[in-house]
Amino acid sequence: MSLKRIILTLGVVFLSFDSLFAKDFDSTHELPEVRQPDKHRVYFRSTGSAGTLYIPEKDYQRNADLAYMTFNGATVIDLIYFTEQMPKFDGNANTREVEYRYQDKFRVFYESRVLVNASNNDDPYGAKFKENKKSLGVAYFHPVNSHFNIGASLRRTSINQLTDMSGVFYDYIPPAPGSFGGTSFFTIQDADATLNVKGIVPGIHLEIKPLRWFEIHLGQQFYNLRGNDSRVATSIATIGVITAGYANGDATYSGTKQTLDFVFRFSSWFAAKWGYSKENMKVKHQNYFTLGNSPTATLLYSAWHGSQDTKFDFTALNFTLEFSKSFGE
Repeated sequence: MSLKRIILTLGVVFLSFDSLFAKDFDSTHELPEVRQPDKHRVYFRSTGSAGTLYIPEKDYQRNADLAYMTFNGATVIDLIYFTEQMPKFDGNANTREVEYRYQDKFRVFYESRVLVNASNNDDPYGAKFKENKKSLGVAYFHPVNSHFNIGASLRRTSINQLTDMSGVFYDYIPPAPGSFGGTSFFTIQDADATLNVKGIVPGIHLEIKPLRWFEIHLGQQFYNLRGNDSRVATSIATIGVITAGYANGDATYSGTKQTLDFVFRFSSWFAAKWGYSKENMKVKHQNYFTLGNSPTATLLYSAWHGSQDTKFDFTALNFTLEFSKSFGE
């Protein structure tokens, strides 16, 4: 079921049966009496996430192999490399968040997330991925009734993604026509890919509160960030050949992030969340430049890579600990 259908279904249910969730039905897990809503409250959250990670460099390397075979012809070893592409990874993230609320309606928050991939023995590139994401935002949540809030948010978001690919790789030069035996050699390679983007991220949110100790939160954020993408690579072959590569261009990072959280409030100051999130982004390039070994190669590779899209996807299960404190009158 899509997120829109989930939101519509839950909204209709809780708006139609508001009386079913009156206080009389919520006596089993009664909390200490606190003023609802608090005039001022500060929240501190720590979230751990684990899931499946698809990084942009996976598509870029596949496109690079296709470009090489298209412009230079495909050999057996090239086709073998093409079948050994970068896999999807297991991803792990840690997020820290501080939020201030005024009467539970007006909210200001700061989020910081670090996302990394787990090593994968099936990855021929030995990729090490790290993302630093920071957001400063504001939101307004309107109480439709005592059990249902609808909100909108704006975040100023910056994202830095770094992929390091370092290792020793086997290579092969086929024999010249009429001769026997090619040349086998190893290449020591160091390559870094960096994506930096930033911009404003709007979002829509629903908070459903059927019980005083249980809530359901749904949200969707809309990304359209801009920045740049660059790559620097050097390689040294055991046959004495040294090569270097460079690529750079403007980048657009667009897509959505969907979240679903089940919140359990154990007291007025402590809660835990179990949730699901899915980030699905596309990276598009403009004014892309890829240095080749000749003016013609530079022109061809720049046009090729500038026309290719890459994808970022992180689908995760999340667990959050939340501490909060009210203050003031």
